[in-house]
Amino acid sequence: MEAQYPGPVGGDEHMLAELMLPDQTHLRAQDWTIFFLHKDGAEEEEGQQQEGGEVGGVVKEKKKKKKRRRKEVVEELEGEEGQETEAGAEESSDLADDDDEDAEDDENSDDDSDSDSTSSSDPPLVYVLNLVNTKTDPSHKRGAVVKAMAICTRHSFLHIYKPLLLLALEKYFEAPSMTILSDLYEAVNAMDLSLIPRLNTWERRVLQSSDAKDLFLEKFEGLVAQRMAPDTNTNKSPLLEHHRPNYGLPRDTHEATTHVSYSGTSIPMPIPTSPLPETVGDFSLLKLLTTFSVPHSTSPLPFTHPHPHLTTSGALTHPIIVLLNALLTQKRIIFLGHNLASSLVGESVLAACSLASGGLLRGFTRHSFPYTDLSKIEELLRVPGFVAGVTNPVVGMKEGWWDLLCDLSTGRMRISSQIEPLSPIPEGVRFFQQPGHLPTGASAGAAAGSSAGISAIAAAGASLSAGLGGSGMAGVMGGDATGDQAFMAGVMKAVEERQGEGAVRRKFRRWVLRFTRLAAGFEEVVYGASLLVVAPSGGDVEGGGGHGYVWPSPQAKVNELAANAARIEGWRLTRSYYNFVRDMAGAYPRRRVKSVDLQFCCDRLAKLRLGAEQSGATYLALCSAVNSDDEIGELLAVIGNGVWGDDFGGGVGLGKGGSGGGGGQGFGGMGRMDGLFYLGLGLFHPNLEVREGVAGLLGRVREHEAGRHFWGGVGRFVEGAWERVVRGRDMRVAQQQGDEGGGG
Repeated sequence: MEAQYPGPVGGDEHMLAELMLPDQTHLRAQDWTIFFLHKDGAEEEEGQQQEGGEVGGVVKEKKKKKKRRRKEVVEELEGEEGQETEAGAEESSDLADDDDEDAEDDENSDDDSDSDSTSSSDPPLVYVLNLVNTKTDPSHKRGAVVKAMAICTRHSFLHIYKPLLLLALEKYFEAPSMTILSDLYEAVNAMDLSLIPRLNTWERRVLQSSDAKDLFLEKFEGLVAQRMAPDTNTNKSPLLEHHRPNYGLPRDTHEATTHVSYSGTSIPMPIPTSPLPETVGDFSLLKLLTTFSVPHSTSPLPFTHPHPHLTTSGALTHPIIVLLNALLTQKRIIFLGHNLASSLVGESVLAACSLASGGLLRGFTRHSFPYTDLSKIEELLRVPGFVAGVTNPVVGMKEGWWDLLCDLSTGRMRISSQIEPLSPIPEGVRFFQQPGHLPTGASAGAAAGSSAGISAIAAAGASLSAGLGGSGMAGVMGGDATGDQAFMAGVMKAVEERQGEGAVRRKFRRWVLRFTRLAAGFEEVVYGASLLVVAPSGGDVEGGGGHGYVWPSPQAKVNELAANAARIEGWRLTRSYYNFVRDMAGAYPRRRVKSVDLQFCCDRLAKLRLGAEQSGATYLALCSAVNSDDEIGELLAVIGNGVWGDDFGGGVGLGKGGSGGGGGQGFGGMGRMDGLFYLGLGLFHPNLEVREGVAGLLGRVREHEAGRHFWGGVGRFVEGAWERVVRGRDMRVAQQQGDEGGGG
């Protein structure tokens, strides 16, 4: 290391230098890599106390504020590293800086924030964004000069610093100097994030579930009004409208743009308003999907070594589902990019972590290595269930080093022949061999012998382990018992229709949410109770006393749980499972609605054909539980992330059932806004109390700052019914008041 500013980052400097210079760097003019540093709070505090001076004073003041705001002191560290290699001799300069107070507030918001997903035993990672450039120079020994510079930060959205690194490294090529690093340090810490609102848990989830570009714009306007207040004594609202261009209200509230002044240039920095846990950098799920889906769709090849945890739909399971299963069951995963840039390999690793997390599960990023090489393979193999990116083809030949190999060059995946077999057979898998719990064929025209279920696989001569993950299960369960094939068909349709990165991420987020709810139902059936779900505090409230996932029939429940039994049992032994249990327990006190399971109630209305009495009880339970703005926000978060519709092969059409309505994609192509449509069906309920209760609930949603966007998607059908019910209610109340006045 040539230099570190304002102090040492810590750790093995030689290893840092190696990570900053990926393999085959000399073949490319430019490359980006991302890696992580694991630093505990004690090390950071000691290092910052040694720095002293002005920086130490700022850190001390920040720690005092954070102690008042959080029980756990999490030191913010944001830094930069620069590395220079010339003529084969490695020299480097390293810069470590502290986050400014505003950045700290945005990343580590209050306890009611999704970003606080790291447990107290796991200090947050230091994310490192590294830029390496190669410039040919015949005057040097090897004909080229290679220099690298990196920035370290606690911010998972570290990709915003790319323009700064490009400018700084170019200056560093011209004249290497500590001043370049110090100027960059000061510029980053001067970034103003005070006009970015801090959203609570439910607001973040609502924002993540919607494409509306002006969602929660009122919060931005409020911050601008507060900024304007010290400079004027007049009304805020007219001034707000007049000064909008000056303060630059965002065109899309999913990102808020601030600016950093560096080297005489004002650089825009787009900051995610609601960053998801386990989402690091600016990867593309679309790229990951197309890389492995196109070869599979054009020339499908069966997996030669099927495994119950991975090939849940047989040997021809979609490779993306295999990848998801491998992540959920904590397998060793390698992304190999021979002759590809290290940045492409790293982006694939980060995309895979986000894919399995869905913003709900965590533990993937902490055990991921976006880029590594053969010199660190021994340390890598000591990590259970890692996700790593490499460019050396030798790794692909060592099947003992990995369980699943994802070859980015060919778009194919391979399951290792040395993967640990499923032994002994888990209790949950054996449970569905017992009489009364046997799955049946899903097809209406299935033969009488279709009810043999798992026992039929064993009778056919296939082992139970192979049957659960092999070709036998698909035939017995009607072709798509897990729903994964229908889900991937919906995902690829969204890709073909160019619905965008956000739509695809939301689909996988709902897949993960559905999986966790299936797992909770599985545990309750097999083991009698589950830590993944908290029963409503209201007890057996009529219409809203149930909880968990909703199936159309008891046999459909058995079929789906049996099809998912192997991977659920595999997930129950992983880090992400135990982290999710802790997160659920910690999130329950912050829930606004505890008397009913909102997801359960919404699922009943959207997925089942209920009679008037059943649907009325469910509507009244929702109307009674959801009143305040925070409670409405929680309801909207549930609706926006609903696990119904064509994503999972669901949808039976609206039909002519009871007032609860059927499944499907909703009315008028409203997509994920269809949740309000199912609530709106209560406006046609035969019971007057239900109609007026639903009208009152929808009226509160209509006035909510986020609910108005959902209301805009219900269409004139529901809107007209709401107006009619409200008008009738007002007339009835006025008449009653008149009668009482006349009688008096």
